[in-house]
Amino acid sequence: MVVVPIVSGDIDSLVMCKILNNERQEQHPIFIDFGQISNEEEWKACRNVFKSCNLPLPEKIDLRGYCRSIESDVNGDCRASYINAFLPGRNLMSLMAAASYAYQRGIKIIAIALLSDESHLFPDQTEEFLVNANFAINSAFGDRITILTPLINFAKSDIINIANWYGLPIEETLCCHPGRNGVCKNCTARKVIVDPLATD
Repeated sequence: MVVVPIVSGDIDSLVMCKILNNERQEQHPIFIDFGQISNEEEWKACRNVFKSCNLPLPEKIDLRGYCRSIESDVNGDCRASYINAFLPGRNLMSLMAAASYAYQRGIKIIAIALLSDESHLFPDQTEEFLVNANFAINSAFGDRITILTPLINFAKSDIINIANWYGLPIEETLCCHPGRNGVCKNCTARKVIVDPLATD
């Protein structure tokens, strides 16, 4: 099986690709630059952790104009909250970019690191969204492209446990949504990772 995973500098996509790698799936990961303020730090973190884990290095897809046109705190100041980090259409745009990349290469499967419905914070992180997005993508391309979600039954705590079990470099990941000078360790997004590590 050949897969185009959507990756970032965070722990979720790293765990997803590690699972795919252990299942011996051929991967062509893509990193999507939406123009978020932390894009360079996130890209660097993504490449570094994938390299240190012997995973295929991602290719960057440049969609920086998206954040310039769609209002969101993802391209502004960090207000220490997930709510302000919602970038409307981000996951749908990510899936469309991955599907386009896969389609041009004759690949039929894309993957995204969404967690369980109970863990979702935004409307584009649910199983309902995924079903509707898959229908739209297949209609748009006139072809059957499957969206793979290896982490859909897991909560964030499960992902951290899996990462620890694999010995993945959690401390090198970057999961801050808007970011401020790289890693903002006070924000809600980063606390999900930092707090469990601090209590170990």
